[in-house]
Amino acid sequence: MEYIIDGKDTIFVDEITPSVIHPRHTMNQREWTQYYRRVYNFSKAYPYALLVSRVVRETDSLFVADKMSKRKQDRYLNKIKDELIKDFEPIFRNLTLRQGLMMIRLIDREVGMTPYYIIRHFYSGVTAGFWQGIARMLKGDLKRPYDRFGEDKDLEELVGYWERGEFEKLYYDIFGEAPKPILVPERFREDTPSAQSPRR
Repeated sequence: MEYIIDGKDTIFVDEITPSVIHPRHTMNQREWTQYYRRVYNFSKAYPYALLVSRVVRETDSLFVADKMSKRKQDRYLNKIKDELIKDFEPIFRNLTLRQGLMMIRLIDREVGMTPYYIIRHFYSGVTAGFWQGIARMLKGDLKRPYDRFGEDKDLEELVGYWERGEFEKLYYDIFGEAPKPILVPERFREDTPSAQSPRR
């Protein structure tokens, strides 16, 4: 254990893992069912939000490191666009509507940009407008920012479980098994975001 000597005193120093208490009213059967469904959908959506976040950050870092002009950026994005669509479209098609909408919210949380802005930033306003129209038809909104203290506080609670390495235990306690790993395109498999193994 680390210590500090202060005059004639020896002060031992250690870190205590914080305990997080989430106040929750007693839930009825319907609310528990909704909670279980939210945990299940989160297990599908959040790993992909982390993966998309990684791709966005790596692309932005590449632009900065190589000091790419807007023209070179556009050329690069046009080159990889078809590859990304080929990699991710089959995966995202397997997500349910709720999982897809949840992933959109979580991408904003991880990247700090709404999906609408990400699409506009990397492609064009026309493309962003098209996908915003699709999202609106599906009761989503690519422009709406993540609100961790408001409408997204339930998601933020689950993110907290994930970041503390407790999500898989929560999932196991509910469903009696560990969450199934997500399907990841081969070239993105290195350092793929995942939670810890369940603690039984």
